[in-house]
Amino acid sequence: MYKNLSILLLLVLLCSGCTKNQQKSACGIQVCSDIFITIGINFTDNTGKAIAVKNFSAINQRTHLSLVRTVPLNELLMLGFYIVADDSMLKQLSSDGDDILISGTDPATNQTKTANIKISGGCNCHVARLTGPDVIAFD
Repeated sequence: MYKNLSILLLLVLLCSGCTKNQQKSACGIQVCSDIFITIGINFTDNTGKAIAVKNFSAINQRTHLSLVRTVPLNELLMLGFYIVADDSMLKQLSSDGDDILISGTDPATNQTKTANIKISGGCNCHVARLTGPDVIAFD
């Protein structure tokens, strides 16, 4: 009888020790798809033709930091298209969304244009554009 009781007590102690080392996420448990989301911006000249800009930047207005990609893809995917945020940047953005100041300079005219877009991340499964333009057009 005491042997069965001591075995039961030992099992209870072992099982209770298993939950103490489990890490809990601040975001809770969620099921996300494997899709990798990218949010970009297109730059065009005064005729609507796509152009490569110089001095492209995307600054989070909440943190005052540049968005930094953790997935290595630095090449221009398509003329005039620049990646502002992707799913590798979730932790750099809040779940409710942050205002991102995007800037680029037309190399032909040296005119600099800026735009604000709001992007959410944080505990969401994917980044999402909440507001803002898809295209920045130079005069």
